[in-house]
Amino acid sequence: MKRILTGIILGTAWLLLLLYSPFLLFWLVVCLIALLALREYGAMLLTGPGEAALRPLVILLALLPVLAAGTREPALLVAALVAALVGLILLTIFRYGVLARPLFFLLASSFGVFYLGLLTAHLPLLMTLEAGRDWLIIATLITVAADSGAFYAGTALGRHKLCPALSPGKTVEGLLGGVGAALLAVGLAVWLFFPAINLLQSLLFAFILALAGVVGDLAESLLKRGAGVKDSGAMLPGHGGVLDRIDSLLLVAPLLYYLLLL
Repeated sequence: MKRILTGIILGTAWLLLLLYSPFLLFWLVVCLIALLALREYGAMLLTGPGEAALRPLVILLALLPVLAAGTREPALLVAALVAALVGLILLTIFRYGVLARPLFFLLASSFGVFYLGLLTAHLPLLMTLEAGRDWLIIATLITVAADSGAFYAGTALGRHKLCPALSPGKTVEGLLGGVGAALLAVGLAVWLFFPAINLLQSLLFAFILALAGVVGDLAESLLKRGAGVKDSGAMLPGHGGVLDRIDSLLLVAPLLYYLLLL
């Protein structure tokens, strides 16, 4: 019950944000989401001697791409990314003596810049595209439908493990059920609510993005396995942490952005 209630509240708030918020408010909310996810990422991975004290600086540097996205200039993401990586290199160099594993610190922090900084920055960039709000709603629908379809299909029909070493509960049957649910949900949504969007294009995107969402989910499972934790955090009752909720969208949003540009 707690999981369902939290999901309803989060889903409603996100939908209202996509439908009615001005760009500035949406960007600020994305910055907050990225900040919370980066805190969880740091708490999972940056736990060695000398690393915890540097987490705030790592988070600040990793947020640079998300902050740059607020300018609506995609080219500035490259500059922000370079600045963040240079900052992390300098931080590692000058704090080398207090870090028990400086190379791991640099690599883990740099991955956080790409994984949570750069990928999350594509959410506001999507909003700037033509029909960007509509596509963000569709992207959210794909992740929710694929996740729900995979759960129910996997529970009822799951026999063949998809990636047992990382996520024992995921099955090939669940993957197929999730993709089918995403196609059905997007097809109905576009037909009923988004007539300006090409139906065949949206179905093709739904197929690609549903698969990308699974990869995003497995990527977070990889991080949690490596860190030895079950959830990324405990902020969302019944759901774990913020990163547990956005893992699929982290890959879906950038991929959708570039598909639309193409």
